Amino acid sequence: MENTKILLFDLDGVIIRPRHKYFSEKLSEEQNIPLEDIMPFFKGEYKKTTTGETEIEDVLPEYLKKWKWDGTVEEFLNYWFEGERDLDNQMVKLIENLRKQGIQCYLVSDNEKNRAKYLMETVNLKDMFDGAFFSADLGVTKSDSTFFTKVIEKLGVGSNTLVYWDDDIKNVDIAKSAGIDSFVYDDYGTLVRKLDELFPNEMKNIMAFDTDVF
Repeated sequence: MENTKILLFDLDGVIIRPRHKYFSEKLSEEQNIPLEDIMPFFKGEYKKTTTGETEIEDVLPEYLKKWKWDGTVEEFLNYWFEGERDLDNQMVKLIENLRKQGIQCYLVSDNEKNRAKYLMETVNLKDMFDGAFFSADLGVTKSDSTFFTKVIEKLGVGSNTLVYWDDDIKNVDIAKSAGIDSFVYDDYGTLVRKLDELFPNEMKNIMAFDTDVF
């Protein structure tokens, strides 16, 4: 295949449907915990877990005690992760079709290692993509261009080989600063039209066999 572009997709908000509420809000409402008692964790210790600086199993117990959570850390994580795994099936099908046409597709995401493992193994994203790059593994989040330079290095390609979609314009701008052709993910239709520009022959093949692409 002459076109050697590699596609990168943000996880939450693109492959996983946008959440109606942040988990912190859900936790507050369902467990009757004041939000002001929850946010110090997400604004502090949690951010450190997304870069692998700390382990969530080490920092959560203190907060679970304050929140009067009756179960284990593992049960809490399952409760959290189960509520944020709603895949956009149209996107999943599109990725499957792109890969059948020989187009490599990778995930990029800010996530701590437990949720990353849950999504890759339990939700089975490992079989839906050619690979994934998580902030906990790279030691840096997408708010830093180093994240994207590390992705480029690990893939062993030029930055102009990569095309990236994210629903957060700040991440798109940072990826652009690393030399990656990047776009804000607004909706599925806009994405497909851009893919049709990039891969006219492959997209023609996909649409010929899958009328649900559009």
